[in-house]
Amino acid sequence: MRILLALTGVLALAACGSSTDTPPAAPTNTAGDGRQLAQCMREHGVDMPDPDPNGKLGDTSQIQRDNPAFKQAMNACKQFLPYGGDLSKADPKMVDQLRGFTKCLREHGLDVPDPDPNAADLGLGSMANIDRD
Repeated sequence: MRILLALTGVLALAACGSSTDTPPAAPTNTAGDGRQLAQCMREHGVDMPDPDPNGKLGDTSQIQRDNPAFKQAMNACKQFLPYGGDLSKADPKMVDQLRGFTKCLREHGLDVPDPDPNAADLGLGSMANIDRD
């Protein structure tokens, strides 16, 4: 769940920045598949919109992320997340880009940590609490 939230936060706040099903144990789906993720979440009872053609999710503010049904759906659908939901397997170049992104966010007044390349969510789970409005 934190991984989706971190990814959603990164994608939703990307303004600072100037497929195949893969088993979670050995993810090769590095980009993830947003449409398949949204479809899978809906199949598991979470009303999630499809992403737009650029991959940006629509309004997800109504999703109750603390709901056990959401957590179960997220677990069932994590193979559609980038790197199968384990961002510690991300390309080091992406981690460097995220470092620049988090630095930009801090320069614009948001208190966010730098990514931790050893954490499954890159340590960015706290970004889920950022008010995107």
